Amino acid sequence: MTENFHFHGPTTFINKPVDTVIRDFQNTHASAHGEQLARLMELVLSSRDLSDAEREDTARLIDETAAAADTDEPAAVESKLGAISRIVSRAADIAAPASTIVDSVSSMFA
Repeated sequence: MTENFHFHGPTTFINKPVDTVIRDFQNTHASAHGEQLARLMELVLSSRDLSDAEREDTARLIDETAAAADTDEPAAVESKLGAISRIVSRAADIAAPASTIVDSVSSMFA
């Protein structure tokens, strides 16, 4: 996949191919939840059922979730996971695996 994404804000994934986004994310968030969130990021960025704006917003939320998890902020993690869950539930191509990942990460902070 050679599609590039343009992220605006505190993320380091500005105008990079999906492979680079995933690798950078994994290098930044190398914990157990980071691996799961990297898989979620990959699913979101490859979804054909989400609009470009939804993919970018969701990728930003995933990055923010990982940052909150890294600093052990369970309330922020849960809030962001809820928003991610609402978005990915509308994407038939990734809804089931994405929901499984969201549930798994959520259980780490419950």
